[in-house]
Amino acid sequence: MDPKCRCPHCGTKIRYQLELSSTLANCPGCKTQFQLPDAPAMGPLVPASPRAVAPLPAGEFQNFNSPARRGLGGALLDPMDSQPAAMQGMGKEGTLTWGFLFCVAFPVAGWLAFWRGANVVGGILANVLGGEVRDIGKPDFMEHIEVVTELIVFVAILFGLLVLLNTLRGSRAPVRGILFTTGLVLLPFIALFLYLVVLSFLKIKSGDALEVLGYLTTFLTLLAVSSFFLLILASLTSVIGFTRKAGFWLTPAVLMVTFLLYTWVSKLTGEIGELGDKKKEALHLQEGEKVILRSGSVFLPREGFPTG
Repeated sequence: MDPKCRCPHCGTKIRYQLELSSTLANCPGCKTQFQLPDAPAMGPLVPASPRAVAPLPAGEFQNFNSPARRGLGGALLDPMDSQPAAMQGMGKEGTLTWGFLFCVAFPVAGWLAFWRGANVVGGILANVLGGEVRDIGKPDFMEHIEVVTELIVFVAILFGLLVLLNTLRGSRAPVRGILFTTGLVLLPFIALFLYLVVLSFLKIKSGDALEVLGYLTTFLTLLAVSSFFLLILASLTSVIGFTRKAGFWLTPAVLMVTFLLYTWVSKLTGEIGELGDKKKEALHLQEGEKVILRSGSVFLPREGFPTG
């Protein structure tokens, strides 16, 4: 009969072969590596009755290295628990490639949603939230650059925080694994952005259809946000190796730091853009425009500012 033990981190029951005693193994529950107990002392062989070992619940002691949980498909079907096995199945090159593609797809899909959904998507969301629908006009080139830059900064901040936590944990996961799990965390938002892009091409005028699409958009948005939170927890526990108790507290902390840094960088880039706009306006003052001074106002000639 194969011996059994419990994971010292999460308490998951594990059955293992006798030959694997005193070796290192990965817990199928929390994916933390630990050492299996020593082999028990051999006693007299007694035939076991059929009732001596109860059948194990289905799915409770799944093999961590099962082929069904390997590869990209395993990570997409079960992203909460199968990320390490999926990365092992994809190999080093596959993990690095898919992680890079997911991280690049996030700003690209976000920019497409901004470009195509400046009017259509904004109007539908305003209807759902009960706001006022207004035409914000066609964004200019610098607004496109600003949106792409902010999305890239968001990816960089999230990746940097996960790398930092992985370093504090002892660098248990390779950098390519952190890159892959970062891209997997952003995958729900990528899907939402692509949905908004498709939605912008629809020519729907019926009020009932718009209302249904509005509710559907709200549902998918909430689904993407909730999936984002859960995948952050999975990255901290399944990939980096924190316990679920630690991940419960680290998840909101990571989200808070990410959005604070993102907001600070967005404000900084916005202020830089405003300074550039002010300089441009100062260089293009036309005849008859006024500049307000402390003592009043003065008209500028076309040649430029007065020198005396």
